[in-house]
Amino acid sequence: MLTRFLAISLMLALSACAGMNREEAEFSPWHLPDDTPHEVVQMLRGHYGEKSFAMQVRLSLTENKMQVAGLDALGRRAFDILWDENGVQSMRADWVPEGLNALDILKVIVAVYWPKDDPMQARVADRTADLAIDYQSDRAHAWNETTEIRDPKSNYEMTIISYELKQ
Repeated sequence: MLTRFLAISLMLALSACAGMNREEAEFSPWHLPDDTPHEVVQMLRGHYGEKSFAMQVRLSLTENKMQVAGLDALGRRAFDILWDENGVQSMRADWVPEGLNALDILKVIVAVYWPKDDPMQARVADRTADLAIDYQSDRAHAWNETTEIRDPKSNYEMTIISYELKQ
């Protein structure tokens, strides 16, 4: 019994230590939209082509930075993104496809959650032109409800259930 426990513990520890690819991207320096901090937990479900996915994402938007951490359905860290005054730095687990790009993730987040009149909307327009975004009620409540996103050009759809934590 002890041997099995140790073997399983070792396997879990090794999978948690899977390699991470570090990347940097040029992007506008961070600014907090509407000067409103957010701490949000999200559940994502969808498909990319024929492949389905499920993830949990944690977003922290403060005056100084935005941090995003993504976990797969097994609880393994898939990616981390830091957006601050220096731009964007990200890490992606070795097992995550290269197509999962930090800059693309940020552009979709801005398109969905930033106010429509925020200057960042113009910065991400190249990516968001192909997105179809449906809100459960409206954009103002998106941090606390379900949002559907479709991108026919990139062949993906996802449902995001967001819950903003009390501050």
